[in-house]
Amino acid sequence: MHRFYVEHPASAGKTAVLSPEESAHAARVLRLRPGEEIMLLDGQTLWSAKLEVVNDRACEARVLETLPSPEPCARVTLIQGLPKSDKLEWIAQKATELGAWALWPVEMARCVARGGKDSRRERLSRIALEAAKQSGRAHVPQIETAHSFRQALEALKNDPPDLLLTAWEEEHAMPMSRAVAGFVAERGLPGRVAIVIGPEGGIAPEEWEALRALGAVSVTLGPRILRTETAGLCALSVLWAALGEM
Repeated sequence: MHRFYVEHPASAGKTAVLSPEESAHAARVLRLRPGEEIMLLDGQTLWSAKLEVVNDRACEARVLETLPSPEPCARVTLIQGLPKSDKLEWIAQKATELGAWALWPVEMARCVARGGKDSRRERLSRIALEAAKQSGRAHVPQIETAHSFRQALEALKNDPPDLLLTAWEEEHAMPMSRAVAGFVAERGLPGRVAIVIGPEGGIAPEEWEALRALGAVSVTLGPRILRTETAGLCALSVLWAALGEM
């Protein structure tokens, strides 16, 4: 069933209007017709709906009912050290498919890439939206503009997650799966998790110390050295497996 994003919250029995871009895709590319059933995601809920009006400017659909939520048990923020070139686009797409709630690009001490323009954020948000539609998500991850490391620390301090994990290459004793299992055994399922991944150069010792002061748990993703664009996706997979989501 084809999936479309609507900018305003949907409601059963009401009419939802697709954006011009989504309408053009439905009418010109997919050649859908009135009466065909589609899926709508509004950023919070997944809905079944039936097309009533199809044109390339404003398709209209009657919202039928909510569908089972595909969202995982925890809201996970991936705090990603800014990588080089277009790696962040890959990370945004795959992290969305893997159920991340939000993505924070962060300028860290060993980053080669610097800065984050609004236009780049817009592109990343479009990539996340398309990935959410493709993977059947109800939620489209929030893509933040690039934080400084200090700003990221302040955000974590002011609104701390239940579990803060740092994948640090200097850690060898604590596998991430064990850290998550220990948390669950002691405190139950976390509602909010943040995972910090360093850039190509890794996390600097002083950055780890600052994270540790906030209660971060240092974890390893195994004895093999992972690229920065692989590490975050691996961490999400390990987390969901440890929480019974995979």
